[in-house]
Amino acid sequence: MRELWSSASYEPHLLSLIFALAPAAMLVVLAYAAVMRGAPALRGFLVCHCVALLPYATVMMLSPSITSPAVAARMFRVAAGFLPIAVAAGTGVQLALLGTYRRYHWWAWACVASAVIWVGISTTTAAVVDGVQWMSGMSGMSGFWYARPGRWGWLALLHTLGLTLPGSLALGRAALAVRASPLRAARLANLVTYGAIVDVALACDLPIVPLGWALSGIGSALLVRALVAEDLLRVRAVDATPPRVVVYFVASALLGWLALGVLGAPLPWPVTTLTLVMCCLAIRVSIATIGLVTRGARGATGSLDRLLAQLIDRAAMLTEPPAIAQLTSDIIERGLGLRPQVLLAAPDDWGWTGQDGNRLADARAPDPLLASWLAGARDAVFADDLQAVPADLRDPLARLLASHAARVLLPVASADELLGLVLVPTSARRVRAPARDFLARACERLAEALLHARLARRAGERAQLAREVELAATVQAELLPSAAPQVFGRLTVVGSWQPATRCAGDFWTVTSLGPPGARASPVLIAIGDVAGHGVASAMVAAAALGACEVCVRRGGAGLELAALIAALDAAVRRVGGGGLAMTCFAAILDPAAGELRFVSCGHAAPYLCRPSAPASPDAIELHALVGRGNPLGVGALEVARIRRRPLEPGDLVVWYTDGVVEAQDPTGAPFGDRRLQHLLKKLDRARVTPALVHALVQRGVAAHRAGRPRGDDETLVVAQLAATDEAAS
Repeated sequence: MRELWSSASYEPHLLSLIFALAPAAMLVVLAYAAVMRGAPALRGFLVCHCVALLPYATVMMLSPSITSPAVAARMFRVAAGFLPIAVAAGTGVQLALLGTYRRYHWWAWACVASAVIWVGISTTTAAVVDGVQWMSGMSGMSGFWYARPGRWGWLALLHTLGLTLPGSLALGRAALAVRASPLRAARLANLVTYGAIVDVALACDLPIVPLGWALSGIGSALLVRALVAEDLLRVRAVDATPPRVVVYFVASALLGWLALGVLGAPLPWPVTTLTLVMCCLAIRVSIATIGLVTRGARGATGSLDRLLAQLIDRAAMLTEPPAIAQLTSDIIERGLGLRPQVLLAAPDDWGWTGQDGNRLADARAPDPLLASWLAGARDAVFADDLQAVPADLRDPLARLLASHAARVLLPVASADELLGLVLVPTSARRVRAPARDFLARACERLAEALLHARLARRAGERAQLAREVELAATVQAELLPSAAPQVFGRLTVVGSWQPATRCAGDFWTVTSLGPPGARASPVLIAIGDVAGHGVASAMVAAAALGACEVCVRRGGAGLELAALIAALDAAVRRVGGGGLAMTCFAAILDPAAGELRFVSCGHAAPYLCRPSAPASPDAIELHALVGRGNPLGVGALEVARIRRRPLEPGDLVVWYTDGVVEAQDPTGAPFGDRRLQHLLKKLDRARVTPALVHALVQRGVAAHRAGRPRGDDETLVVAQLAATDEAAS
């Protein structure tokens, strides 16, 4: 044992400097594992795996510098005894990564137990390692010691392979089962680590370069990277201080060892101390210089910044506020090791919900008086320091913090609107400045994500409404008569319907009341205007059209206008709920009887255009078809008064809704009844037709608007009774 620790058994060699990279990497891995949080089984097996690999890497580092074969043999026996433990711990890591540790934990501990047996066998006997052999380097100028297998060496190798094979196969299958699975990174680390078994060929005197020391260190580092980068293990923001200290210590020790070897021994202790101090300072200055040089290339992005970037990227794919709150809580927990509560303000009332989407009880919800102050505060509020809070708000704020067992409150606000609150639990003993800065930036990203989700939800609602309006407009257009002239014997009708929006409250209909094919059957023409325009008005108009069709089918040629108006009023009341009124003008043109019967319910009076007396053959007589009645759907329905007018050959009737006469020019002046009357009076008696009059009025109204959008729906219907059947055709 004295020989093991005696300085006479060692002589520093440059080859040890190369082999020292593996233990240095393992120490860094252990330092990272020390700052991880969560998954205790996975983290514990990872630490055990690295600690059990460290003796082998250390022996390989010292091997070129050992001068005593006995010392080398003893150290290799110890290292070989711990290798099965490293493999058994690796099996535990594999089970934890696969999520099957709870089910197969007995297998992991059985592997560890069997591996412990080999520790005793290897360290106390020569059964596994019988001795060492000197492996010469190039030209015989350098070399190192390596183990020579004992009589049970093959059994130890089989035992090691047996421990690792089931877990490796299961991990490989899981990694290949899902495309782009994060387990693939862990699988790569596993293969690299277990590639260290290649060094067994050295014991068989095969001429290869020792790689196990490097592969084990690289594999462990790759596994930690997989756990952090691939999110296989929920970790807090990894503190770089422990790994940096390990790097400083290892690099300084190696440089000091090399410097003392170059200077020769023995040296006075003050010189030795000064040499070691200078080596430490040199390493410190070198690493700092490298950091300053590379900072500009890699930027100032740290692990916390990467987590915030991850929050932004993943929140952009979410549209539900509870899901965004859950993600923010996860990111903060991953960054700081503490899980906050996120409360969300309801956009429609003073209610609040938790990050699980459930509504909070009033006793646990923030007082409404706090909302306006918190929206403008923006800074963190600490439970033990409420001096900056207005005096009248301290008690409600203290109750809120106490009800949620919170130590710190951070408002999530945009402009002057409070969107939510982030509550840090009392288990967080200290919230230092970097943590506060991270929380503040996370709250800003949360506010942006919530606003984005709100806008996306509103856009979706508007798109859905637009689709519904489009469907309603299509259905409504299909219910109305076509724009082509419609001929019923001697009667020709031309009409149009132009909505101010996608859906309109105007409607018109024309239906023959006689049997099909009859040449002189009465014809019903009805026109109506529901108050307003949009989906609600369109629904009422559709109901009115349906009521007209039902009345026509029931009444036929004996249809009574009073019954039609009563049915229309009932339909408007039922669909409009008593809140939407409708004006209506219904007329029955009976060419056989030479009569026009009509009823008006608050609608604009149509015009009857009739050629003048023979003394003025080119003049047009204009008569307003005035009726008395209240709009339908509101108030009490009066008994409809049926009016009658003679209908002569050549007579032309023009119906319209108020959108025609109320159309405004760019100055705001309406088209007006007087302009419409003047246009109709100047019609050419010899050339007047329904299509010509319809086009003339439409062009006049459009010219008056001069490109101005329609302020209301415009419906125009023109009908004319021809003198003979030949004239009608």
